[in-house]
Amino acid sequence: MCRLPLFQLSLSVLVLTALVLFASQDHSGDKQNPIIATHELHQTVLLGKTSETKFELPQTMLVDLGGGMKMEFVLIPKGKVKMGSPPDEKDRNLFTEDFDAEKLHEVEIGKPFYLAKYPVTQEQYQAIIGKNPSWFCKDGDGAAKVKDLDTKQFPVEMVSWDDAQVFCKRLADNDKQKRKFRLPTEAEWEYACRAGTSTPFSFGSKLNGKEANCDGNYPYGTTDKGPYKERTTKVGEYGENKWGLCDMHGNVWQWCEDYYGPYDNDLKSTDPLRSVKYSKNRRVSRGGSWISHAKYCRAADRRWDAPDRQGSVLGFRVAFSLKE
Repeated sequence: MCRLPLFQLSLSVLVLTALVLFASQDHSGDKQNPIIATHELHQTVLLGKTSETKFELPQTMLVDLGGGMKMEFVLIPKGKVKMGSPPDEKDRNLFTEDFDAEKLHEVEIGKPFYLAKYPVTQEQYQAIIGKNPSWFCKDGDGAAKVKDLDTKQFPVEMVSWDDAQVFCKRLADNDKQKRKFRLPTEAEWEYACRAGTSTPFSFGSKLNGKEANCDGNYPYGTTDKGPYKERTTKVGEYGENKWGLCDMHGNVWQWCEDYYGPYDNDLKSTDPLRSVKYSKNRRVSRGGSWISHAKYCRAADRRWDAPDRQGSVLGFRVAFSLKE
C-alpha cells in the first residue's frame, strides 16, 4: 500500500478544509452586473475541464468627437420584443398601405449593441460635419422660436437619411478604435424604445405633451390637453426610459437604417433588416416629433420619407455593434 508523504497529506487536508468552509458560506449576496455581454473572449483549461471566460461590457460608453466633445452610448442587451401593435391599440396603422404596417410579431435581437443615449445634437453635428443645418438655431429659419435659448444641446434637424449616413461614416473614420457607427435598424430602435414594455409608450398609455415633446393639443389616452412648445427642446429634458435612453418619443423623428415595407416572411426573425427596397425608395423614421399629435409618437408607429428629404422634424441617433 502506497503511503503519501506527510507534507502532501497535510496539504490535502488544508485544501479539503478550505473547500468545505467555502461551500458552507452564503454567497447569495455576491454582486452581479445586471447586463453581462455574451461575448466569449477565449476558453481556458482548468483541472482538465473547459471553462468559458466572459467579460463584462460597460453600461455606458463615451465616444470622443474631438475638441473635448463626447457622445454617450448605452449598452442594449440582447433579447426579444413584440414589434408592432395589438389589433385593439387605438390609432394603429395611421398611414394607409396595402399591408398591416403595425403587424404584431416577435423578433429577436441576437447580440448586445450600443445606442446613443440622445439624438445627435446640434453641437455634435457641427463638430463632425462642420455646419449646423437646424431650423431651430440662431441662424435658422426658426430662430424666433428659440430666441435667447442656447440650442447647442437641442437635437439637430433638417438632416436627411443621406446626411445621417455621411455623419456616421465621418464619425467612424475619425474613431481611433475603428468602430462601425451606423443608424439603428428599425427592430433595434423599437426594442430599445420599449425597453421591456408593451404599452403604446415606454412610460405608459398616455401622452399629452408633458411626458414627451409633442403637440399636447392632441393627446393620446386622455382628454386632458397639455403643452405645445412649437419647437424642439434640449435632449434629455423629459427623462429617460428603463434602459437609460432619452427622447425616444417626440422631439424629432429618428431615421433608421431600413427601407420601409411590410413585416413579411422575407425578413429574418433574428436581427431583421430590410436592406432591399420594397417598392418606392423610402426609408423608415420613428418616434414622432415636436409637431406630432401624440398618436404618432407611439412606439409602434412608423413613418417613411425619401432618403434625401430634410425637415425641421427629422433627426437621428447613432448605434454601433460589438466587434466580432
